[in-house]
Amino acid sequence: MILLKVYPSTISIAVFQIFVFSAMWMIICRYFRQDDGKDNATFKLQAIITLIICLIPINALYSITLWKDILFSYFLMFLCFLAKVMIDRKGKVSYRFILILALVMAFVSQLRGNGMYVILIVMVIYSVYLFMKSNRRMAALLPILTITFILLISSLNVAYDVQDNEKDALMAKTCHMLADYYLHLDMEDADRQKVEKILIKDKINESYIKTDSDKIFAITKYNEFEKNKGEYIGLAIKYCLKDPMHFLQYLFESSPMVWDITRDSDWAGHAYYMNRDHDRLQMDFKSYYAPRNYTPTQSYENLSYANWGNPVFNALNSLPLDIENNVVADTLLESPALFMYLSIVILILMHAITRSKEIYLMYLPNLFNIIIVFLSTPIQDNRYLYANLLVFYLLIIILIGLLQHHDFKSKLKS
Repeated sequence: MILLKVYPSTISIAVFQIFVFSAMWMIICRYFRQDDGKDNATFKLQAIITLIICLIPINALYSITLWKDILFSYFLMFLCFLAKVMIDRKGKVSYRFILILALVMAFVSQLRGNGMYVILIVMVIYSVYLFMKSNRRMAALLPILTITFILLISSLNVAYDVQDNEKDALMAKTCHMLADYYLHLDMEDADRQKVEKILIKDKINESYIKTDSDKIFAITKYNEFEKNKGEYIGLAIKYCLKDPMHFLQYLFESSPMVWDITRDSDWAGHAYYMNRDHDRLQMDFKSYYAPRNYTPTQSYENLSYANWGNPVFNALNSLPLDIENNVVADTLLESPALFMYLSIVILILMHAITRSKEIYLMYLPNLFNIIIVFLSTPIQDNRYLYANLLVFYLLIIILIGLLQHHDFKSKLKS
């Protein structure tokens, strides 16, 4: 909202996202190079990796995609990097470092709903780590600064008229889970009647898709859920505890993107939406510009199709869609689960090189994000786990630095 007030065009947000990632990536690469006269090889490898990242379509397209999940992923990657710096310094960090760490954590918590849960857990763990490293002052300062920044950013949401997400994620998850139980479990009659109060009974069966909550959300009676939210959440928990095996089955079947390397035929989401963004642009125009009597910098009419028919545009637009429709290409370039597993392998290698178990602390923010998405999001959309790819890129840069400046072979032999 701040950017749109400075320059009322979605271009301002896209440019900002490009600069944010570029600045973060520059800092990351620079940190893992050493000025010892032998740094040229490391720089060349970093340059090659950076070029590859730029050429992978999902990274290029997401950098100009106006989802809050993109900035969230950038800041989550940078939080993992800051954790590595904290580990390298064995907790002996300065006031300035804690200030930056707290600010990044605050942005992660505010950019997406599940970010708050991630940060509350990570904040406690990192504070305990600093305390154990005899840096008690910074251990106390980290939560104080983080909570302060969270409150300041929250106040900006009010000042700049940021609207809440119209789709309540908790409501969507609860209702989707209740629809599953309604169809597949032997529920008590009284509990079935409760479900029928919030979901249109005749449409539950045709609307239920394992990996997509949108259709169930469309038949949800919002006012009824809001009025008795605690009762319906309790009802969902009741049947989770009553049949835990079915609950686990439901989780794995509704969120295969989290753990399954290849895209299944029943996945509801896609990595790319560039060829279908015209309706979204029109919706954004009606929801942002029209109510505030703002005039955009250019007409939104057919904005996404300005170059439609141009051979270069058509080629670039079809490339990511071809990748998505190819199992091998889609897996190698976009699969969040694949990059999660590869990241674990790299962490083990880093552990073997550094002989430090603390190295796993840097992956905690992304790990908790994966767990929360697994528990809360019955829809297969790459943007929810885009951080998996970015953190993997970060780990590659770290590994390159370690291999260049450590006697790796002797470490493995010993």
